[in-house]
Amino acid sequence: MGVQQVREDLSVGIQQIQEDLSLDSLDCAGQVGLIKGKKCLDGTRTEILNEILDWINNTDTATPPILWLHSQAGRGKSAIAHTIALQAQSLGMLGSCFCFNRTRHHEGLHVKLFMTIAPHLADRDLCLRQILAEVIANDYSLRDTADIAEQWQKFILEPLSQLEGPLSRNVVVVIDALDESGVEVTRRDILNVLAHGAQLPSNIRIVLTSRPIMDIRQALLVSRHVHARSLDDIEAESATRDITHYISTTLKKLGAAFSDKDLEQLAVKSNGLFEWARLACDFLHPRIGVIANERFCKIMSHAGDGAKLLDRIYTMSLKDLVQGDPDVLERFRSVMRQILWSKEPLSISALDSMHCKFTWTKDHFPVGIILGYMASFLTGTIDPSTLVRPLHASFYDFLLDKTRSGEFFIDEADVHRELALASLCVMQDGLRFNICGLETSYVRNSEVADLAMKIEKNIPLHLLYSC
Repeated sequence: MGVQQVREDLSVGIQQIQEDLSLDSLDCAGQVGLIKGKKCLDGTRTEILNEILDWINNTDTATPPILWLHSQAGRGKSAIAHTIALQAQSLGMLGSCFCFNRTRHHEGLHVKLFMTIAPHLADRDLCLRQILAEVIANDYSLRDTADIAEQWQKFILEPLSQLEGPLSRNVVVVIDALDESGVEVTRRDILNVLAHGAQLPSNIRIVLTSRPIMDIRQALLVSRHVHARSLDDIEAESATRDITHYISTTLKKLGAAFSDKDLEQLAVKSNGLFEWARLACDFLHPRIGVIANERFCKIMSHAGDGAKLLDRIYTMSLKDLVQGDPDVLERFRSVMRQILWSKEPLSISALDSMHCKFTWTKDHFPVGIILGYMASFLTGTIDPSTLVRPLHASFYDFLLDKTRSGEFFIDEADVHRELALASLCVMQDGLRFNICGLETSYVRNSEVADLAMKIEKNIPLHLLYSC
């Protein structure tokens, strides 16, 4: 290898390091991407998936760059979003996948949306990567700017517009559950830039999902750059067929024996709600002392539209959990009150460590005696170190609306006082000088080797939360 070649390789290496440093300085969101386990069951939703793929592959420059997929809660929007992202990934077309989650409001994910998508797009194209890195290097203030409009302009539109030629094929960006990004004011700037998406290159496709709440509907329905598609409009026959397949597959895995007629009746009963079908299958799960046919009759005895049916199956499942015992109901409220009004999701072990600090001795019980039986509603109910989150956003909506949840309604009561006092007690017990065992305090945090590992090892989650 000649001297000139060594110099060129060294120059390229230095440039790549500089680009890495610039892109790594962005305040990107973590754990917001594609989850394969959330995709649609194979053989379901084929019509709507093919419709979206046809829109993605459409080369007509007049094609709207944004598709807004909307519906009421429980119809499977997120499953479709993850399936589209997975298919785009397998075809080499996925630019980015960003999924909002209401339990992460405290992280300000809406501010990190375009700051996270931009480097994902840059990873697809070396020229775009270089352009974006230069933008960041030349303006230090952009690295953590909260100005969403400026992010959109500087990180997305301007770098894409500077590319000399188009990207090799259409590129897909998936933004799931925009309605879970916070309150109306947190979405305003995002909706404003998306509604004016005409400046996007013709080969960029953005798939956006949400419930059709007022501010999103008003912004996107009037935009000619957005193609709106409602899952509520899908033919009942198609939805029933897919849900029948889902129910049949799920119940067979659970070892439950039902006739084809029973499965069809359940699917029709679901009124197109996949979340209802999931909960119904959990309710019919074979277990000690349970007669499946009795439970089937309970489910089939309820009437109403989709939203009411979902509420009724939540109510029915929670009644099955509580078994009419007022002490169990009170403990359920105590645990869920803590979960719903904690500033961020906690694990069972962290919830336990704080719960035992509550003022009233009646609250001094391990939360696992409630959460251990709530796998139908929440994640993190088995592994004590996994964060507890709702399997579906509609569950928290249900619990916080007294007209819907009745006896299972979770009010704030004095929970903020209890959490504050518990936090003080946790800090009093757990804090100590040089808790991470650092050799010196005369260096910056950024200069401490393996600081994140030291924090994880020495500061438990409940103490970190309390601080």
